[in-house]
Amino acid sequence: MLKQETSNQKVEISIDEILKQNTEFKIENEKLKHELDYFRRLIFGKKSERFISNEPTLPPNTLFTQDAELIEENKLENLSEEIVTTQQKTVRKKGGRKEIPAHLHREITVIEPDDLSEDMKCIGILVTEELEYTPGVMYVKRTERPKYVDPITQRIVIAAMPPKPINKCIAGPQMMSHVIVQKYMDHLPLYRQLQQFKRNHNVDFSKSSFGQWVSQYVELLTPVYDALVKTTLSSNYIQNDESPYKVQTEEKKGNTHLGYMWATRNPQNNLIIFSYQKGRSSEHLHNHISSFRGIIQVDGYAVYDQLEYINGINIVSCWAHTRRYFEQALENDKERAEYVLKKIRKLYLIEQRARDENMNIESRKDLRKAESKTILDEIKDYLEKNVNSILPTSAIGKAFAYTLKRWDKLTKYVELGQVEIDNNLVENVIRPIALGRKNYLFAGSHESAQRAAMIYSLLGTCKINNLNPMEWLHDIFLRINDHPINQIEDLLPHNWIKTRSEI
Repeated sequence: MLKQETSNQKVEISIDEILKQNTEFKIENEKLKHELDYFRRLIFGKKSERFISNEPTLPPNTLFTQDAELIEENKLENLSEEIVTTQQKTVRKKGGRKEIPAHLHREITVIEPDDLSEDMKCIGILVTEELEYTPGVMYVKRTERPKYVDPITQRIVIAAMPPKPINKCIAGPQMMSHVIVQKYMDHLPLYRQLQQFKRNHNVDFSKSSFGQWVSQYVELLTPVYDALVKTTLSSNYIQNDESPYKVQTEEKKGNTHLGYMWATRNPQNNLIIFSYQKGRSSEHLHNHISSFRGIIQVDGYAVYDQLEYINGINIVSCWAHTRRYFEQALENDKERAEYVLKKIRKLYLIEQRARDENMNIESRKDLRKAESKTILDEIKDYLEKNVNSILPTSAIGKAFAYTLKRWDKLTKYVELGQVEIDNNLVENVIRPIALGRKNYLFAGSHESAQRAAMIYSLLGTCKINNLNPMEWLHDIFLRINDHPINQIEDLLPHNWIKTRSEI
């Protein structure tokens, strides 16, 4: 028992209490150090999560071999590959420009010598090419319909007006296809496009009219969007994620409402859908994927755990999010974090081999059972042996806890050949939304945010199917009003590709 005298009273502190306080201070210190490292990295550090292992790459089919001879052979092979690469680099042509594409229109100017005589013969041509650019041409599509009168009946005859996507709208479908793609794929806000039109073409549009044209044209796509949602959610495997999306509303004067863009991707059929929801709760998740039944791959957000109680839904977790925890713990506990990161790297090398060999679902499943399962068992064994010797609130402690809590969901992909190892495919399609936020900051209303979700879905599906979005949009705008509603799926980007290829 220690006695500490003060001016007014005596305070008695036991050794156990001092040790307890010391432990608490250590835990708090580790937590604060991790938070400080995290914020330093956000401000000054690298954003990449790349981890480069110092271990030599093993030859194929020797992933678990510890034979020193094999490792040494592999070093020699890598060295020979470096020598070959170096030799190839020396042979490669140095300098010079990349050739200008042959498909570009050539405006040819021929310059003859001043002192050219008739008896001279041409022995060749020196060619100099330079790229030029003229801003897009804006023109007026004028339709003239002569009026005729029958001299006997005095009946006036006029040709019928061809159908238009939006009646009484002076903006044509090709122009609006360009405007929509510029905003939602190239992230150019409408006010900047208005500035370009005025600067390049001396055409000044009203901001309100311009925004109304965009809204009217996007709303035309509602049946196509609904068909895309139905098709995507009718599959048996999807990936899901969400991203914040600010919206200007009358309820919050001088401030914005923080809503969310919920994203779902069908990796097997290359389909993507977004829907705008006012929040991030389980209710909003249900609104987004209420009709889905099957395998859903998600990150560690707690709301997704509630899907377990819905019959017909099988949750799979994401190894990229798990890896992120260990990558962030490298400064906290390098030895343990590196061990797990090296094992995770081996898991990804197996997935890379499956992609390179273009394996089908069954072959990929067999490969994972033969090789990935062993690595997963090693990771789990290591986590369980070390979890009690680390501080739970430290960075490495959080990484261990996150992984062990979701272990069953993290290892399900081994038994499901159609499922990816991580959620990166759906995260990739969310990035355009983040870029858009930086440019136009917020949506003008909840309705505007949902229109943005519609067009992000359709243009995103065009992108992952390697389809020119302007060509698709223009064609859909011309056909949508006359297209049978029971055949609306024919207009979906992936089906539209097939239709166009048959023409």
